[in-house]
Amino acid sequence: MEVIALSNSCEYGQPGIFRGHLSFDSPRLAGYKWEICEIRGKKPGPRLCICAGVHPNEVSAIEAAVRLQRLFDPEVMEGSVSIIPLINQPGLFQYPQYVCPLDGKNIEHTFPGKKDGTFSEALCDAIMNEWSIGADCLIDMHGGDLRENVSKFVMYQDTGDPQLNARGRQMARCFDAEFVLALPRRFMEKAGTYSPSAFATHDRIAVLPEAGANGLLTEDTISFFVEGVLNVARTLGIISTPATEIRNARVHCDDYLWVYCPAGGDFHFEVEPGDSVTKGQRLGTISNLFGETLVELNAPDAGFLLWRITHPSIKEGSFAGAIGIEENRSR
Repeated sequence: MEVIALSNSCEYGQPGIFRGHLSFDSPRLAGYKWEICEIRGKKPGPRLCICAGVHPNEVSAIEAAVRLQRLFDPEVMEGSVSIIPLINQPGLFQYPQYVCPLDGKNIEHTFPGKKDGTFSEALCDAIMNEWSIGADCLIDMHGGDLRENVSKFVMYQDTGDPQLNARGRQMARCFDAEFVLALPRRFMEKAGTYSPSAFATHDRIAVLPEAGANGLLTEDTISFFVEGVLNVARTLGIISTPATEIRNARVHCDDYLWVYCPAGGDFHFEVEPGDSVTKGQRLGTISNLFGETLVELNAPDAGFLLWRITHPSIKEGSFAGAIGIEENRSR
């Protein structure tokens, strides 16, 4: 990868605050550059990578990445913090929901990618194997696209390795989340998957915090991301300020079930993110434009609604929400 510094920046790789632009090696990514801020302490230490804007409408995460650039002091920290506030550069000012406009792929479901693949595939490969290589943790911030409402939750990957699991869980618990979700191992077997799952296949740690709603910028959501990231930095030993108080109970979940609509129409939800649900409980109804109920949508298992779509018009086969299954619950 290549970096070009702004005029008010230190030299890349040296103690201080680097601000500039990053370009990656793959020809598939030619013509694009990424804003990057890297703060490096005078003492060597851990490396933390932070990104947002895989989905450009998830603006509270992007704003958190901007603010975090000014919350690390190279004079007193150890190691380095590298921040890319907007991953999906082709989506800037295009407002795409979930996808990269160049290839129609959801970048977050494309890891680990491949260098000679489509734009999204090459970008995922570059994130893993160029920018964040050697990092002790990647924090991939998400949540609150234009037509979704998301509870405060954090995902990490269950690997079967007790030490790696414990470290991932420790990083995830740094966020004041309602739910901490250990993604089941089937996510590691997918060809295109989440960043925590892809990183885990290489014995690396990534966590994915989610929060927000409807593409709106809110201080509560921004604070969720900022304070969680700072707590991760404290846990890694990059900074030594006191940890932020955790107020939520943080229910631990170990399965993640998406709920899809069996028919298209107007969906009227009857539960909200954070609500507990029982197996078979009605989540809502889908009706036509005559007000006639076409079908009921029911919970596939007992758990908690982690997020839901807020726009009532939903196509047949489209996702409507997702259920987190509480850890250690007998099924």
